[in-house]
Amino acid sequence: MTHANNADQLLDITLRELSTDPGHLQPMANSFIDQWVRALGSGHLVLDDISDELEQLKAALAAGKSLQIAESLHSLAKLTRKSLEGADESLKEKLQELATTLDAVSTGLGRKGK
Repeated sequence: MTHANNADQLLDITLRELSTDPGHLQPMANSFIDQWVRALGSGHLVLDDISDELEQLKAALAAGKSLQIAESLHSLAKLTRKSLEGADESLKEKLQELATTLDAVSTGLGRKGK
């Protein structure tokens, strides 16, 4: 995985990596999550919530708890959908795709749909 220069590039990398084989992201998850936290910045309620959930995901990954990882990914999918309200038009399609992909990975890890 390469480092992104901006959030749009990071979004492209995330979609590509999650769509191919999310399992291979495990060894580099902390670095990847840290890139997202930096890219999101702070001061915006939804983005702060996403940053907080990313930290929860990092903890779940470190603990190796599949169901907790799945729930965190599902929460990130919901927060991503919520972020669509204030997103640039150019990013909305990618964000929707990210939310759908996060839900699919979450289900693949054993999360039951509600």
